[in-house]
Amino acid sequence: MRPAASGGPCMGRRLLLPLIPVMLVACGKQASVPAPRDRTDLVVDQATMTVVPRHYTVPGGVIADERVQLSSRISGFIRRLAVREGEPVREGQVLVEIDPSEVEGAVRRAAAALASAKADLADARVDVEKFTALTRTGAVSIDTLRKAEVRRDVALARLAEAQAALETANAQRAYTSIASPVDGVVVARLRESGDLATPGLPILEIEARDTLVFQTFVAESRVARLDPAQPVRVELDAVPGEREGRLLRVVPSADPVTRRYEVKVSLPAAGGLLPGMFGRARFLLGEEQVLMVPRAALTDRGGLIGVFRVASGGLVGFRWLRTRREIDGQVEVTAGLEAGDRVVLNPPPDLRDGDRLAAGAR
Repeated sequence: MRPAASGGPCMGRRLLLPLIPVMLVACGKQASVPAPRDRTDLVVDQATMTVVPRHYTVPGGVIADERVQLSSRISGFIRRLAVREGEPVREGQVLVEIDPSEVEGAVRRAAAALASAKADLADARVDVEKFTALTRTGAVSIDTLRKAEVRRDVALARLAEAQAALETANAQRAYTSIASPVDGVVVARLRESGDLATPGLPILEIEARDTLVFQTFVAESRVARLDPAQPVRVELDAVPGEREGRLLRVVPSADPVTRRYEVKVSLPAAGGLLPGMFGRARFLLGEEQVLMVPRAALTDRGGLIGVFRVASGGLVGFRWLRTRREIDGQVEVTAGLEAGDRVVLNPPPDLRDGDRLAAGAR
């Protein structure tokens, strides 16, 4: 008896089934590629090299160019502190009053010393006159007269010293009141009423609001190219619009860590500016040649910004671009095109790679 073939007829059918799709694909036709379409609705322009201003933009902020720390010139307890942070002050306005007890005591002591010096001088002068007359008659020796004259001279010096001490003590009275030297705003209150004021210890800080400037820091490779004659464009995040300032000063000493130089730009007098506002300053450094294309040529295809470039023969292809800035309707191109390349303006939504510019439109 002959054994049955392994797998039988069913096994053969299972082996043939996977081959059927392969045969169908092999016998089928290849996918057709759309033929290029001649486009007569395209407007073409060129990428050109253009001379444009060269700018250098750096961040910074608004600060008060004049910031004053008020402190006492005498020691004494603060009797009255009239302002708090954020309050405006006027030039000459009394802001701090110091207890005058010690000053008044010094004035009284100086006045008493002056009166004593005057009495001593008067007595010394009487002695000199008396001894002068007695010396002529020989009743008093010359040495006695000389000692009387020395005592008179010492009394005269003591009188001058007492007068100076009284003037100094009277001058201290003016220091018991501290006035603002500028029109501005109180930005810090460092002491309170009842605290002891000592010479050199700050009590208040005031910013003058009529001297606001824009402060920034410029790299050492650019600081030598800043031109004081050129305007500086300042844009602040908190205030709409752009302001034109002037280079005010460059601090000629770089930060040892960042190697940047402090630069201050004057700001025009305008409302709404406050110290601490953040923004950017744009310095003009000269001119440069860059590749530009019309803004109308740029289009977004699949999340990529680029243009449709017209190649030789009129074939159109999408080119992704790397751009930098826009000036007067032209966009600077840093990668993706060359000077003289033709691009399609306002490309239609149905424009695709492989389309061809009609011969009459070339």
